[in-house]
Amino acid sequence: MDADQETPVDARMRDAVTATMLAILPGLLDYDGPLTPHSRLQDELGLSSSLVLELLLGIEETHAIQIDLEVLDEDKVVTVADLAEYIAGHYEQL
Repeated sequence: MDADQETPVDARMRDAVTATMLAILPGLLDYDGPLTPHSRLQDELGLSSSLVLELLLGIEETHAIQIDLEVLDEDKVVTVADLAEYIAGHYEQL
């Protein structure tokens, strides 16, 4: 699929992935503030690239999916909700 094309988003998967991220993130972060879908991954939570990878692996494991990262535009994935939206449109069930 062309990177410029819109990818259909599975709303149930988006919601499930959001919940999974909000459950996994406290174990990865040294952050005491509230975690919401609007939490900013890098600016607010300080998520490094290695922690993002750990988060993605946890999501893949939890949901038995493989996430396609080839067309991920890191500049457009700012919040927890943004990443959940991306994943819900770019995964394959295993």
